[in-house]
Amino acid sequence: MTRIRSYVGFIILSVLFNSSASAQFLNFQISIEPELSATVERELNFGTVITNSGEKYIDLGDVDMGIFRIRAYYTQNIFVSFTPPEALRHINPSVDEEIQLDLNIAYNNISRNVRDALILDDNIGFLSFDSNFNVNTARTSDVWEEIELYVYGSINVGNIPNGIYEGNAILNIDYD
Repeated sequence: MTRIRSYVGFIILSVLFNSSASAQFLNFQISIEPELSATVERELNFGTVITNSGEKYIDLGDVDMGIFRIRAYYTQNIFVSFTPPEALRHINPSVDEEIQLDLNIAYNNISRNVRDALILDDNIGFLSFDSNFNVNTARTSDVWEEIELYVYGSINVGNIPNGIYEGNAILNIDYD
């Protein structure tokens, strides 16, 4: 039985190596893009402030507001949640004083004009990319759409030590 298997294996290998085969090649290229991307277009910037200067505001539309741009497939929906820190803390851990912070976020899925922005209640919301898409019109652009998110708000600078104060805001984006 072993001898028969050896002959069959040898015959199959001989056929594979002795037969003349022709091949055709297909040049295939594909570009894979992520389903969603988020970039920081402009950082929120309160600039340099002076001790006991009180409240400083950056309103929706001000040049110092923060801007995120989210790019996704035009039929996608996203859930956005923005969690800012309650206060900015000194980079020296031995300093206990803080700068109170109140930040909000708005979005624009219609244009790049901040006047079209809508404020997200409680800094969370379910957003759609297809608000501009008209099914009766032939689509001339590619399949990607963008939403801009605007971060704005205020800080309250009291009697605090000089130095650098910082905090991390978290922008969480879930998509389907």
